[in-house]
Amino acid sequence: MTESDPPETSGGTRPGTRALSKELGDFLIELSIGVHRFAMYPPGHPTLEPAVRGIVRRLGPLLANRHSLNIGVARRQLVIEGVATDEKHPVLSEMARRLHELQLGAVSFEVGATGQEISDLLRTLSEEVDPDAVPLGLRPSEELPTWPHLRIHPLGYERLTIREDGGAVVESDRSTQLWLGLARAALGKEEVPPEEADSAELLARSVEERKQDAAYDQVIVGYMLQLADELKSEKTQEADRIRKRMAALMREMDDATLTRLVEMGGDHAQRKRFVLDANESLSVDAVVKVLRSAASASGQNVSNSMTRLLSKLALHADDGPARLRMQAGSALRDNVERLMDGWDLDDPNPDDYTRTLDSIAKAAPIFQAHERRADLGEWGDDIPGALRLLETALEVDSYGPTVEAAVLDLVDMGYVGVVLSLVRDAAEEEGAAREVFQELTRPPQVRRFLARHDVDEAALSSLAEALGAEAVTLFLDALADSESRAVRRKVFDRLSEMGSAVGAEVVARLPNESRWYVVRNWLALLRFFPESAARIDILGYLRDPEPRVRREALPLALDRPELRDRALAMALADPDERNCRTAVSQLPSPIPEPLVPSLVQRVLRGRRDPALKRVAVRALGGSRSPLVRDALLELAVTGRSILGKSRLAEPSPVMLVALEVLSRDWGEDPEVEEIVELARRARDPDVRAAVQGGDA
Repeated sequence: MTESDPPETSGGTRPGTRALSKELGDFLIELSIGVHRFAMYPPGHPTLEPAVRGIVRRLGPLLANRHSLNIGVARRQLVIEGVATDEKHPVLSEMARRLHELQLGAVSFEVGATGQEISDLLRTLSEEVDPDAVPLGLRPSEELPTWPHLRIHPLGYERLTIREDGGAVVESDRSTQLWLGLARAALGKEEVPPEEADSAELLARSVEERKQDAAYDQVIVGYMLQLADELKSEKTQEADRIRKRMAALMREMDDATLTRLVEMGGDHAQRKRFVLDANESLSVDAVVKVLRSAASASGQNVSNSMTRLLSKLALHADDGPARLRMQAGSALRDNVERLMDGWDLDDPNPDDYTRTLDSIAKAAPIFQAHERRADLGEWGDDIPGALRLLETALEVDSYGPTVEAAVLDLVDMGYVGVVLSLVRDAAEEEGAAREVFQELTRPPQVRRFLARHDVDEAALSSLAEALGAEAVTLFLDALADSESRAVRRKVFDRLSEMGSAVGAEVVARLPNESRWYVVRNWLALLRFFPESAARIDILGYLRDPEPRVRREALPLALDRPELRDRALAMALADPDERNCRTAVSQLPSPIPEPLVPSLVQRVLRGRRDPALKRVAVRALGGSRSPLVRDALLELAVTGRSILGKSRLAEPSPVMLVALEVLSRDWGEDPEVEEIVELARRARDPDVRAAVQGGDA
């Protein structure tokens, strides 16, 4: 099975043109998750057994009408029943990658597979590939694990192709024959030991030493041209090995030798063809080296900046982060091909280079808003073109209108944190990084970012750190002006951690602010800065017509001892139920006498919620004010009978707690004593229970 060109199905359609059935898809995902768990947890971990049971449960129905089930392995895809999985599927592509690194071509399941066999298979497939060890699929057959109903198939140097009957087809490999021919020619030997044929350094030194032998060079070049042409279309595992050896040979050769060979390789058209074939078949670093040699041999000009840019792309494509490898490699190959189109000129127009540089950045749609996927730690295949352009610009230390436009585009997409991270990773002395940082932290760009419908919290923190004191003004503007509640919430949280300068700025702004919702937010923010809050006339905000402003002002007033009693009195009289409830809950015990009239008149005798009145009655406990006794009697008594005797009010939570306080605090009062006696003889057990505390 090849890596990028899966076999045709029996119906003649290629994998991917048919949809994977739900049963097969679920089984593959269950299998992938099982391998992942076995890679994460040690033997005996409680999560492993359920994973095995899940695979056995899904495998049973699949083998009900089949003798076996074969899963083929490509680099980023699994192939099952002639259908290839989506190479962008995060779980299945990771499974394919793991099996590919183990050098496995297929896994087979037969009827009768047991849980123990599945467990052993998962443990085998979960092992990490040690760079210094031989991968599982390349070990001798006697070292491969075997099971009665399961089987793993090594790649076998590319030649294993799964058929419906479980057999294999062995194909010839011309690239290997060509490489051995090149090795024999380079070393001048009829028989070449494998270790010498595999040594790119040995072959390169041999070629370099034969500097004056034109016939020798012609033979070497003949093999190189044939290999470049063959490898561009051959997609087997063994071809990949030869491709790597070929690239290593190019790297090991010095520039003078490679230029000599390319010049020997024919006329201008043939050299151009060789570059294009190498561009399709070799690793990107080898492509850049071949391009330079071909340019030198043909008398063409490749500017230093262009060479540096291509080299940087090659570095990313070879050893860069996973999210950049494919994009950088694709951009390099596409633009080398475009660059070759202009080699019919003796001296390429600099404008062509400018267009090529721009197209490298635009290899993926640039300036096209991609919503950030929060569930992914990496960009995957969806890296925005603007981000790729910026990374390249920072690498080559280049800044201009195109890069500036990319920065603005990334601000619009909300990737400020990503850009700041890239700038921090770049060398501080590099001009491009400084330019990007200055552009990104200009007030218009910060406001542009904060004007979005949502912002990234990490980006806010990065901006706050980068801007310093200047961030206070910009963030307070956003807190006041943003139409997004989510943005205001995140900006508020960040401001609350930014130091006393925030409190000082809020105090300076408050007198000139008339929008109630802004005033409310700024008062709430001042709770984090008590020293600044102590400098404002907080009682004035307790008189504000907007109850939500008064709610934020009350805690600030209560925090100031000299204003506390007055603030409580104002809040008890507040028509807003929440403010009044806050005040009642903050009353000390015993209640200060100056507050008794407010509590009695505004709460007990006011139109308040019964639950609030009940709390207020308890707050009056311990007070010896006659006003309290009279108010409690009003709650417990509902007039007199025809004979002139007092009558108890209908039982309610407020009435019962009033009886309780009267019995406990006022039992010796003659009028209260009469009411308590009535309560003791009442039929309602709750009424009798309310005065039992007073009896004690």
